Amino acid sequence: MTTPLPPVYGIATHPVALAPLRQGEILTNVRHLVLDVRTLGQAENEYEEIVHPFSVVLTQDCDLEQDHRVRFPEPQQSDKLIPSVLFCEVSTAEELFGSVRANQGQKAWDRIKRNNDVRYHFLQRVAPESDRLREGLPELAIDFKRYFTLPTGEVYCRIQIREAQRRCFLVSPYLEHLSSRFAYYLSRVALPLDHASD
Repeated sequence: MTTPLPPVYGIATHPVALAPLRQGEILTNVRHLVLDVRTLGQAENEYEEIVHPFSVVLTQDCDLEQDHRVRFPEPQQSDKLIPSVLFCEVSTAEELFGSVRANQGQKAWDRIKRNNDVRYHFLQRVAPESDRLREGLPELAIDFKRYFTLPTGEVYCRIQIREAQRRCFLVSPYLEHLSSRFAYYLSRVALPLDHASD
């Protein structure tokens, strides 16, 4: 008799903002406006709407919990409010595979899908029963260089109007694996030269 594999994903139980966002939560259709800096200083600024088909929350759970407690039902003045939520862009593994293989070859992709490349993080597919929309998600890949923030209130508002969709979240230890790898990527130190060896 085989031992069942531990779960990788938990299902996002609330379609709206009734529960706090979670670190490691995957959202679809996250949108934000980016200022066209060429219009700064003009009478009217222009913006470009960026759509992220997939994104993952990287803000710490404790900060998200504390923020949610003082934000709902009506925001209160508190040092627990966080101004922004940190996300990483997520692409399908198929999209990243095509790009990496074309530029770096098959061996680079083999490193990525084993999570042995410091810049990327691979996620297995999400089964329909682990997806709040019951559709499932394909294999995904995170590029740690592609992170962004959105105002916290805006994120919850876009969820409440059902524009952005809460899908699922990583469970322990997969959440900690992602979190520690992202932290390592941000804290890495570039050396001018490698250590010399005789």
